[in-house]
Amino acid sequence: MTASTIELRVQREVDWRRLQSYLLVAWFTFQTTAVLVGPILGGLPFGWDAVVYTSAARALVDGGDPWRAMGYAIPYAAPPPSLIPFLPFVWLPDSLVSVAWIGIDLTSAVYAIRRLGMPLWWLLFPPLALGIAAGSGAVFALALLVRGGVVADSMAVLTRIYVGLPLAVLGRWRSVAVSIGTLALTAPFLAWPTFMAEREHVSTVIVANAGTSATAVPWMMPVAILCLVLLGRRRAGWLLIPALWPFTQPYYAVMALPVLAELPLVAVALAIPIPGLVVAGMAGHAALERIGFRSPVLTTSATARAQAPVFASGSGDHSA
Repeated sequence: MTASTIELRVQREVDWRRLQSYLLVAWFTFQTTAVLVGPILGGLPFGWDAVVYTSAARALVDGGDPWRAMGYAIPYAAPPPSLIPFLPFVWLPDSLVSVAWIGIDLTSAVYAIRRLGMPLWWLLFPPLALGIAAGSGAVFALALLVRGGVVADSMAVLTRIYVGLPLAVLGRWRSVAVSIGTLALTAPFLAWPTFMAEREHVSTVIVANAGTSATAVPWMMPVAILCLVLLGRRRAGWLLIPALWPFTQPYYAVMALPVLAELPLVAVALAIPIPGLVVAGMAGHAALERIGFRSPVLTTSATARAQAPVFASGSGDHSA
């Protein structure tokens, strides 16, 4: 192969990568605008998710029932540990809680994107933009996972308990063990008996949100599992929550961010809050890889792809 042929192939890859970036930016901008219009037109103040969680944390501190507390007429329906990050904010007015958590999430998102070697336009990724606007703890949990390490991983599990599943798939067993111990140590202080007594109420609230994962369309679940297997352990670990977690809210998809730069079809699918669509994105990408097509990795750093396994340390998977 001549030098000119190699140069031409490299230039074509650069051009294709640039085109994909432009298309994703346009798609993300359109979809983010669409998903944020609802809360704006509905009069729901930004930071609403943080206010819901903080209202429940106030009830816990006051000896009340967190699962009957309401923030902007929205009930709290998460497990008790998710209250922990919001306990420092219970004495603040709701407006300051919103501002604080939007700031925390924006900082967390920028940190995660930069650490992953991705361009800042990924802030337009609709689940991430919505999570920031909502003041969701999911964005903070993502930053902790990207940071890695036993302490950060355990804090992520306390913030969003479902994070324990990706940690197990990625092989971060020390983090899983410490997380279990931390959950056990905090259990006496977190009104678990009340949570169990309210499980029917909590289930009713959760089921009201059908979610966007394959569980909302049950016949897609075997397809989703097959796609996760085909995409490899590392990518499956990050995709597990948006692909299979029951009753997912759109911003749960931020958990997939560490691998989306190499899975543009999945990124396109996750940008649309349609139940089960993520399965189509995974299936499309898996099919393309089976025929030998490899999409360029949309990062700012030439070494970012090589560094990706750092954020899934201990997974033992380098096949995807």
